Amino acid sequence: MRKTLVFLLIGILIQGMVYAQDKSPHKKIGGVRLGFHSASMVVEGSKPDTVNNYKSFYVGFFRDNKIAPMLFFGTGLEYFQNGMKYPQNSTRVLHTISVPLDLKLKLGPVFALGGAAANIKVKEKYNTGDTSYSPSDTDKTKWFDVAAFAGAGVKIFFITVEARYHWGLLEARNDLYNRYFQLGAAISF
Repeated sequence: MRKTLVFLLIGILIQGMVYAQDKSPHKKIGGVRLGFHSASMVVEGSKPDTVNNYKSFYVGFFRDNKIAPMLFFGTGLEYFQNGMKYPQNSTRVLHTISVPLDLKLKLGPVFALGGAAANIKVKEKYNTGDTSYSPSDTDKTKWFDVAAFAGAGVKIFFITVEARYHWGLLEARNDLYNRYFQLGAAISF
């Protein structure tokens, strides 16, 4: 069921990106995003004392559609690894596909943005030492999350540098919520 939903969302997004190259008078900008991703799970806004941030990467595609002189509506498709790091090099890693939707206010080369993302967990692993395994059904995180995010960046020519912070809105497991920070670059085409 989850894999079918993921492939359906990917198909819809790709179709939308292809269709967006029609004769519309509104300016469309697309590209690739990638960068540093730091994630954790929190209880009531604070990390449990026994965990640290899990550091990884994110990569994805985006499409911005100009809807007013300084206002853009954006969507995309991303892959990243959420999770957390326990003592003694143990980690919980959530391989995630995300579909973000945002509004971007651009003033010259600088912009601010805010939005929400539908996150679908496609795989979960618990790593301890040299051993990696899938958690039991009672220990798994939920397969779906919605995250609100805010960020800012600067675009010079076709290169963008940006930072975003995401707040998971749905409980992932045992009163834990996803939180993650992204710092990276995008190349527009």
